[in-house]
Parts: sequence; structure tokens; C-alpha cells
Amino acid sequence: MRVGHGRGRNDDVPRRHHDEFTHVVLRAITFQLGHRFLTLAHDGQLADGLRGAWHRAGASLPEADRLPPTGLSALYAERGSLEAAVVVLPQPMRTGEAYLVCGTRIADPFLGPSDPDFFLLEADSTVRGPRTVRRTRLARWTRDGRRLELGEGPLPEVGALLDAIARVMAIGT
Repeated sequence: MRVGHGRGRNDDVPRRHHDEFTHVVLRAITFQLGHRFLTLAHDGQLADGLRGAWHRAGASLPEADRLPPTGLSALYAERGSLEAAVVVLPQPMRTGEAYLVCGTRIADPFLGPSDPDFFLLEADSTVRGPRTVRRTRLARWTRDGRRLELGEGPLPEVGALLDAIARVMAIGT
């Protein structure tokens, strides 16, 4: 699944609704639900709850800052011992808005599954000569509230993101 990227005005500032839902609400939901976050995605029940959370996240914002949850969906995927609840967010229009968010965990054969980690694939851009080039950025939030920048990310595709996360998990951050 590939997700596109559109241009918007004020391309250097994320839209408030998109940003707060991703970095505050969705991150909190992932860490609070723990393994249940992945179970809900596996059972096809995560997306409805997230759409409700999207609306609640926008309820306190001025009407002009509210965005529809168009495209917000969730799916469950596995890559070897990596389990992932992948959240496809409404179309990012500005730098810093996420295409995809993953609640992931590794199933260790001796220790069992780990607590979920929280990864984001965000829209980014860089200036190369006279042009601005669109790209992605991979980041990880820790349970203690630290954001770890993991560098340039893959194409905004579920498979490419899972492969990148599997590499990060294999070597550590």
C-alpha cells in the first residue's frame, strides 16, 4: 500500500489536528493499550476506535483547525518475529505530518512478546540546489517520552516501513 503526499500552504508547519492526534493521542493510546493495541488491529477493531479518538482530538480545536478522518485506517501485519498494528493517517499535506504510524513488538522465543514500540513515518523535505525535494523521515517515540530521529525513511508504503522497522529493531536504536 502506497500513500501519496500533497503540497499545502505553510508546508513547514504541521496542521494542529494531524500533529496532536499523531504525537499525543495515538502515542498515548499505543502505550496505554500495550499488546491490546495489536490485538485490536489483528481483529479489525482498531480503526473504528481511532476514528472516534480523531474526532475527540479535534473537538477542542477551533473549527478551522479540525480535519476529517478521511483515509484513517488500521491493519495488522507481521514480518518474521515483528508484529505491527499499522495506522494509515489522513493524507499528510505538510512537513512533519505522518503518513503511517506503527505500534510494533518483537516476539522473543524465550522472553515472549515485548511491550509495543511506537514508530512514525513522516513527510519531510530537503533543499537541493534550487529545488525542494520531498522525502520521508523515520522516528521512534519511547515510553518515557523521548523522540529518537532515525534518519531518512523509506517510501510511504506499509511493506517498506515494516522492513525499515525490522532493520532498526535488529540493530537497535
